Amino acid sequence: MSMHNPPHPGELVKRSLIDNTSLTVTEAAKCLGVGRVTLSKLINGKSGISPEMAVRLSIVLKTSSEMWMNMQCMYDLARAEKLRKRLKLKPLKLPKVA
Repeated sequence: MSMHNPPHPGELVKRSLIDNTSLTVTEAAKCLGVGRVTLSKLINGKSGISPEMAVRLSIVLKTSSEMWMNMQCMYDLARAEKLRKRLKLKPLKLPKVA
């Protein structure tokens, strides 16, 4: 079952790495081995979680990579589904196979 409007995964990253710790964005980025701008874009919803970032987060936060990838996928799919009505597509009529 998918969420109607899931939060951007960067919100959870921000809560986990910044809000619940005394780390600055720069310090958290260093822990992840990424640049400050890269982390800032993620926590501000300007970029998504890549597979590599999912692995980094899983190591630093002791979670699974799959959790982060699933969260990103659910977010992306929810956004795409909002465009469904704009797509002027019709189901393909396939011939019946005997």
